[in-house]
Amino acid sequence: MSKPKLTLSIDVSRSRPWSGIVWHHSASPDGAARDWDAIRRYHTSYRIDGNIVAADEYKRRQVIGAGQSFQPPWSDIAYHGGTEWVNGQVVFNWGRPLSQIGAHAGVKGASNIYNTDYLGLCAVGDFDKAPPKPEHWEFNLQLTRAFMEAFHIPASHVIGHWEVFDRLGVPRQKSCPGKCWDVGLFRSEL
Repeated sequence: MSKPKLTLSIDVSRSRPWSGIVWHHSASPDGAARDWDAIRRYHTSYRIDGNIVAADEYKRRQVIGAGQSFQPPWSDIAYHGGTEWVNGQVVFNWGRPLSQIGAHAGVKGASNIYNTDYLGLCAVGDFDKAPPKPEHWEFNLQLTRAFMEAFHIPASHVIGHWEVFDRLGVPRQKSCPGKCWDVGLFRSEL
């Protein structure tokens, strides 16, 4: 397979002054039902215990306490962008506008700096089970470099989601962007 090519226009004049990047994975296989549109749909829907429900079902179950975790819809997808395989090639999808803070790295009771100051990028796939394919890895490096150049972000400020917990001094709640995504190697290749 040929080396993936990234063409991306980043308008810094209409953006927040980002100082870092947090990488995530979808923790689900890339496919027709598990793709960027499905992630956006999930984030912008009513959710009970991680499952999408209709608004009336959400309200009914919330009143009677039938569920552990109740999440109302977010205004948009949590991430500023993401990568996935479409028709045999890796593509980039825009998420939240670059002028908006993210909703990708919040930790209850801790600083929100990784949402307010760091871009959130998500690679669709389950990288707890296998590493990204070489083409996906290379594309994500190209994408990261483009954002680093646009916002003058040093490689030390490109982190995996699991590193947010370490930097905030709280117990890790996720392995994101996956146990098979070597964040140190990724940073060294930037």
